[in-house]
Amino acid sequence: MDTNPRRRTRRILLIIAALATALLVGACDTAQQVPWDTYTSQLQQQIDSATATRNCAALRAYLVAAKATSSLHEKATGFPNDALVAYIQTSQAEAGCPAASS
Repeated sequence: MDTNPRRRTRRILLIIAALATALLVGACDTAQQVPWDTYTSQLQQQIDSATATRNCAALRAYLVAAKATSSLHEKATGFPNDALVAYIQTSQAEAGCPAASS
C-alpha cells in the first residue's frame, strides 16, 4: 500500500485523467462525423500525426484555425467546422494536451 499522500493523490489524478480521456474518445467517433472531403486531403492525417506525437502546439494551431474559419467553411461547403473542432479537441485530450481556455 502506498503511504505517501502526494504519490497517492497523483496516482488518483492520473486514473481520473485516463478515464476522462477514454470517455471522450469512446463517447462518439468524431472522425466519422467530420466531412473530410470538404477539407484539404491531408488534414486528418496531419491531425492524427500531431496526436500520435503529442504535438500540442500543432493541435492548438489546428483548433484555432478551425474555429476562425468555421463561418467561411460553412458558406463554401454548407458545413460549419463544429465536427472538426470536436475531433481536434478529442485529439488534444488523447494526446494529453492541457485544456484550452477558449
